[in-house]
Amino acid sequence: MKSNTSPASENPLKNTMYRFLWVTMFASDIGASMQTAGSGWLMTSLAPSPFVVSLLQVMTSLSIFLLAFPAGALADIVDRRKLFLTTQYFSLAVAIALSLLTFGGVTTSSILVVFTLLLGLGNAMSLPANLVIQTEIVPKKIALAAMTLFSVAIYIGFAVGPVLGGLVVAAAGPGMVFLLNAFSFVGIIIFLHKWHKPSESKPLPPEQVIGAIRTGLRYMRHSLHVRALLVRDFAITICGSAAISLLPLLARNEAGSNSILFGVLVGALGIGGLISGFVIVPRIKSISIEKRVAGATILYAVAMIVISFHHGLVILFVGIFAIGTSLIIITSSLNFVAYNSVSSWVRTRVVSVHQMMYWGGVAFGSIVWGIVAEIWGIPTALIAAAIGLVIGLVTSTRYKLKPLTDVDLTPSMHWYMPRVMIDIDDHAQGSVLVEMEFEIDPTRSQEFESAMNDMRSVILRDGAINWELFHDVENPSRYVMMFTSESWTEHLRHHERMTKADLATEQRAISFHIGKIPPRISHLVSEDMSKQNNKIKNENSA
Repeated sequence: MKSNTSPASENPLKNTMYRFLWVTMFASDIGASMQTAGSGWLMTSLAPSPFVVSLLQVMTSLSIFLLAFPAGALADIVDRRKLFLTTQYFSLAVAIALSLLTFGGVTTSSILVVFTLLLGLGNAMSLPANLVIQTEIVPKKIALAAMTLFSVAIYIGFAVGPVLGGLVVAAAGPGMVFLLNAFSFVGIIIFLHKWHKPSESKPLPPEQVIGAIRTGLRYMRHSLHVRALLVRDFAITICGSAAISLLPLLARNEAGSNSILFGVLVGALGIGGLISGFVIVPRIKSISIEKRVAGATILYAVAMIVISFHHGLVILFVGIFAIGTSLIIITSSLNFVAYNSVSSWVRTRVVSVHQMMYWGGVAFGSIVWGIVAEIWGIPTALIAAAIGLVIGLVTSTRYKLKPLTDVDLTPSMHWYMPRVMIDIDDHAQGSVLVEMEFEIDPTRSQEFESAMNDMRSVILRDGAINWELFHDVENPSRYVMMFTSESWTEHLRHHERMTKADLATEQRAISFHIGKIPPRISHLVSEDMSKQNNKIKNENSA
């Protein structure tokens, strides 16, 4: 049977508000790429040192590394529209200040590095909210298509921005580039003033920022798929960052005083990514994520070796183009795994940490390869990084990238609500202990314990702070599972986080139960004994 849904109806650009945001983000991406080209040109003029030039990439990456996860937790619990709007006003002010300083001839290499960091901080705080808002304004069934279109916009910006930046630098200097970047934030600000997300009524109070960070870290600790993603993020970017951080210097050495040619060479990265995004990525969907990432990584390494030995403009352009081609295959694959391997309640936090590890690797790698290039030269740094990039593929033997596209991560809401017979408000700050008692055939105890080990990962991942399985020494058929939540509210959140995939894991464990009645479940809350002691003291005093 053919689907009645036409491809046109699944195009996110048919949505008026999405199209408005896409156009404004597209303009902002071009502005950001112009900013990168302009700051790279200015820095190579102020301090043409490989280490100093690499600091521009370090500042951009370091800001995301430091703030991505707190920003992701914040975006999960506050009004994302207001958070995004605040960051855009901040970035607008920073970009205007940098342009004025540059027009006045005051900007030094140190000032440029500081303002690059400030712009990076604004970007880092807006990134998680931006990623989620992109999918909130379209139906869920086309959310991934919406994200893909934004990725394409970024690479169009990478392709067009540096060329425009080079033209503007040649015509009016880098100060004008920084001012145009400031104007690129205005469109997003107008959109955020026009768009208002419908309010949602939630039965539970929002999480606190520290608690949300702690819960997110716990989820990632007990999710094998997320741990694998984060390891691969770092393994790829730690060496792949060499080409990105040293690109301005490579382009400047070839272009000389020709700022337009400089922009074309830097833009080759975006052109490669743009063509790869439109032509290559859609045609390799049938290939596994692992093979895609491995092939693109090898292409990336070969391209770095080629540009380290470049003997002309054309070879350098082709090498940078190949890096851009491989980079979008790698990043789109990693983003796909990050988005599709976690539950919706923690997705923003996981995507944020994915970005944090990715850009943390870029920041650390940029420092390392900037120092290596300073001491032993750019060709040596690129060759060493290329070798390290290939060696990093060894991590795939243990940490495999597996998007859970065939796993149902929708909430199951299958845990029953206990009938509360005490004043739960008096125990709001106390921890919660849940007991589940099983009667098992002793001959199948090893199978049961294996199933419960899977259950342990699910319970701890979704919010419990402790989990244990006890075996009765007097009755070999009796097992008791216990887990603890931080509070009654956290336990109620745990109810909402259980997915249909988790339900299948739980049902497998329960299938070993041979009792005549279902496993007995008890909910206990801790008593605050300090209150009781104070009460006794007050009574004694009276």
